[in-house]
Amino acid sequence: MGINVASTTNSELLTRVEDFISCSSESDSGSRKFYIVTPNPELILMAQKVPNLKSALNAADISIPDGIGLKVADPSLKIIKGRELFADLVKLANKKSWKVFLLGGLDQEAEISKRKLGNSYRNLRIESSDGPKLDNNAEPFSENDKEVEKNVIAQINEFNPQLLFVAFGNPKQEIWIKKNLSKLNIGGAMAVGGTFRYVAGLSKLPPKWMAKIGLEWLYRLITEPKRIGRIFKAVVVFPLKVILYRFS
Repeated sequence: MGINVASTTNSELLTRVEDFISCSSESDSGSRKFYIVTPNPELILMAQKVPNLKSALNAADISIPDGIGLKVADPSLKIIKGRELFADLVKLANKKSWKVFLLGGLDQEAEISKRKLGNSYRNLRIESSDGPKLDNNAEPFSENDKEVEKNVIAQINEFNPQLLFVAFGNPKQEIWIKKNLSKLNIGGAMAVGGTFRYVAGLSKLPPKWMAKIGLEWLYRLITEPKRIGRIFKAVVVFPLKVILYRFS
């Protein structure tokens, strides 16, 4: 459906990120900056109607398939959950004593996540900010939000982290990263969606057995029934679109 994804393993991804950051630190121009996106069925459907999102997804240096539903399109895909890659990258950052910046989220998710991760990973240098409110084109919602965005970019650049994790929600976070990457003094960025909510303890993870057999969507439906529209798109609409796409 016109969206690039890479079928790979966690260990290969971590090696590639480490290589990117190593090259970035050796380059005065910062020309090796990279970013990671995690297309799932809902995001791929959204990209069919939002050109800026499609462009942002396909311009990413690393695009991992996130969501068991993508196996409808290609059963051989190795699915990697974005929140699990986030956890692995944080562990790598702790091992390497890297700097990490958490941007976005709701209800002070970034600040709570910062405190929890800081307590768990002693070698991790970490900062956070809620950032600005954005419209669906990833533009600041008001004049005040323009000032907030300007200040948070300055804060990130002063901190100069190896990894920036952005949680503005889809499609804002992907578009925002692509739009602002050249302004940021970072090694690389990753769009992480609702990951901060899990780290902060504001949302509960599904039981491992449900996640293992691909029923995480059912757990979310039971625990967060307001997500029914999003789940319907991922579980019903996406497979139908894939079938139609194959025959068209």
